[in-house]
Amino acid sequence: MGWTNYHGHCDYCDGQGKIEDYILKAIELKMDAIGISSHAPVPFWTDWNMQAENLPAYLREVEELKAKYEGRIAVYKSLEVDYIPQLISAKHDLIKNAELDYVVGSVHFIGQMNDGTHWAADAPLDEFKQGLQESFDGDIKQAAIRYYELQREMLECATPDIIGHMDKIKMHNVRLNLFDENAQWYIDEVHRTLELIKEKGVIVEINTKAYFRDGHLFPGPEHFAKIKELNIPITINSDAHHPDKLLNGFDEVAQLLLEAGFTHTTELIDGEWKAIELCREGINVS
Repeated sequence: MGWTNYHGHCDYCDGQGKIEDYILKAIELKMDAIGISSHAPVPFWTDWNMQAENLPAYLREVEELKAKYEGRIAVYKSLEVDYIPQLISAKHDLIKNAELDYVVGSVHFIGQMNDGTHWAADAPLDEFKQGLQESFDGDIKQAAIRYYELQREMLECATPDIIGHMDKIKMHNVRLNLFDENAQWYIDEVHRTLELIKEKGVIVEINTKAYFRDGHLFPGPEHFAKIKELNIPITINSDAHHPDKLLNGFDEVAQLLLEAGFTHTTELIDGEWKAIELCREGINVS
């Protein structure tokens, strides 16, 4: 009985710690599998995406460590790939040529600042407020609608294996109270996106990164019933940026999922995604 984690970031992007540090911590935690999924390069500078010139070394290092720890833990090679129309997606040659075990597809960038800088919906608070004003004239409804439109575009034209933090547009809402997350227009956007996720056979990660910091899950428990109703496959991911955060909130979130009626998570076993029994203490892969 153990856990897996398919979404995490090392020092090739904005994470802390070497790839091997994460693998060793995963072994210490008696995890069954770990996916290495640094932020993929984008065609402009950011302080959190991997630089394109470092991608070959990253891919090579993951393969070497996969072989080194074979028999002790399953190590998977991945990237968290941004969807930015005409610029980057899972269909980009850079990603297709990487021969990944799976892709985490995410939307971060949804607008542009007055100076042309791409604006991320999960930017630090001051930058978020500035970008919201400069990209959408301060209209959070239009920003949120654009966020979900981009996710649906990604699902249609660059379908990932896992969709990352699918409702992260709400991240700053707890502090800024910009919109009502129970408003019908917002629920409609979430449900339309979930319905397309189901149609495309994509896995929804239950992202625990902010669980202990401010109580957020992405997607939030308020959407569990719809996910369950649609029978969408789920997996629990920590989006860890430090080895010590690999299993951040997993036990607590597993309990929430069990209470919501989920009985299985979807795990990568011998190159195939399979439904595995979920328990409070982990998953039963044996």
